Amino acid sequence: MVTRIAVVDKELCNPSKCQHECIRQCPVNRNGKDCIVLSKDSTISVIDESLCTGCGICIRVCPFHAINIVNLVAPVEDKLAYSYGENSFDLYGFALPKKGIIGIVGENGCGKSTNVKLITGRLKPTNLYSKESKAYFDALKKDTAVYKPQELGSKIKGKVTELLKKTDESGRLKELSKLFDLDTLKDRDLSQLSGGELQRVFIAAALSRDKESYVLDEPLAFLDYAYRLRLIEYLRENFSDKQVIVVDHDISLLSYLCDQVYLNYGVPGAYGIVSQPYATDRAINMFLDGYIEPENVRFRGEIRYKDHAPEKRSGTAAKIPALKLKRGSFTLENASEIALHPGEVVGIAGPNGTGKSTLCNELAKTLGGVSMKPQILERPDEFVGTFLDRDTPFKESFVRQMNLQRLEFLSLRQLSGGELQKTAIFRCLANDDASLFVLDEPSNMMDVTGRIALSKLLREKAVTDGVALLVVDHDLEFLYNTCDRLIIFGGTPAKHGTVDGIYSKGEGVKNLLSHFDLSYRKDEKSRRLKLNKHGSVKDRELKESGEFVES
Repeated sequence: MVTRIAVVDKELCNPSKCQHECIRQCPVNRNGKDCIVLSKDSTISVIDESLCTGCGICIRVCPFHAINIVNLVAPVEDKLAYSYGENSFDLYGFALPKKGIIGIVGENGCGKSTNVKLITGRLKPTNLYSKESKAYFDALKKDTAVYKPQELGSKIKGKVTELLKKTDESGRLKELSKLFDLDTLKDRDLSQLSGGELQRVFIAAALSRDKESYVLDEPLAFLDYAYRLRLIEYLRENFSDKQVIVVDHDISLLSYLCDQVYLNYGVPGAYGIVSQPYATDRAINMFLDGYIEPENVRFRGEIRYKDHAPEKRSGTAAKIPALKLKRGSFTLENASEIALHPGEVVGIAGPNGTGKSTLCNELAKTLGGVSMKPQILERPDEFVGTFLDRDTPFKESFVRQMNLQRLEFLSLRQLSGGELQKTAIFRCLANDDASLFVLDEPSNMMDVTGRIALSKLLREKAVTDGVALLVVDHDLEFLYNTCDRLIIFGGTPAKHGTVDGIYSKGEGVKNLLSHFDLSYRKDEKSRRLKLNKHGSVKDRELKESGEFVES
């Protein structure tokens, strides 16, 4: 049986400013039936899904890209969890918290945020189709869930200590403050914290609550490897007997953290489907394959990072000068000038609080020809279409691969976190006058599919335009598959940062993993990176060999 879903974006559809092309050119309408009509108040087109043939003409003729018609194989209506209304986004299935640590992996725009809002009580389900869902939402009425949000924002007010005092219900705050080094931050204003510092504060605030369920939306974003490992080990040791949901896109660390994983797939902006939970490694490999074998569902083609061999390059696109900066009580030092070559992508990695973002901001202010995407993104009241130029092959390729054309008539305030990140990256890379492009944590809030596409696009930008890219990130697999060389930072977090040097990709990764005392093996089936358990046979073998990453 084929189920057809018609989605009309209420924010984009504007009958007062078009010729009603969808209504006039619909074949079913032209045969005398009312498949597409105006709503009673004439503010939006309404599509009768029972009459729609799925021809796609309305999609092509709509000047605002407001219509999407999707054919689904399988009857899913009985598992409708939430609907935003007629011809709007629908979510089928719940990713419910269970005892243990459960992950959600999915693509941007397919309902992860909707699911999070449902299971934390910020949205009311349309339909409770199972005994399990009824039991969970009955319990939720008693305020049993706590939520750590995805976006941290840069306009949060108040002191760190004021926020944490409000959340300390469990007696865990003291140990969490020590774990995340919050004592050095407690007297600072939240609006002055970096992304990594805000993340640590928000995680501690959530985990210090005394609830039955804990929902952590992208808790690994902005954190360096040391804090990521501290969080993972703390959850495994202290929360395995509770109900924890973790939404994140770093699959190498989710495979180490989670007991089971839900897959969330669909058509962005149209519908999302939540799978059954599966054993973590099996779930992640099925997500990469685009095929859920037990459910016989193919939701897209296979995705993989594309291997590339770093090339020796000459010439100079930009130079990072030797410098010594002082920002309050923090100092940053780079002892030697670093030349960046045309056509290369250079990664920047190291502990939180050692000055990576400080250096990026300094380069953007003092060097000419620099285009930068900042770490924390703002949401001005501005439409995407005002800067979505497609006047070069690269820009057209970026818009197509990142599916940005459907966002053209939306305001930045209406975008999801992943969509906001993609538009910010496009805006940075679209600067035709720059010779150096600086991207501070571009993979944050971006799904696995988007990260793989972005890796390819960044390399394409560097090589095709003969420019240099600097990329700060904490996703090792993303850096490993994107960069030619790595700049490694060291020092004492929040006090003194140093640029330790620039290395080939291989040597840089070894240096980085040696600093954090980590090693990675490769999954036998997918060849993706998987974190080794500290002290395991494989961990010892790789560290003793000096390789740190299995070849």
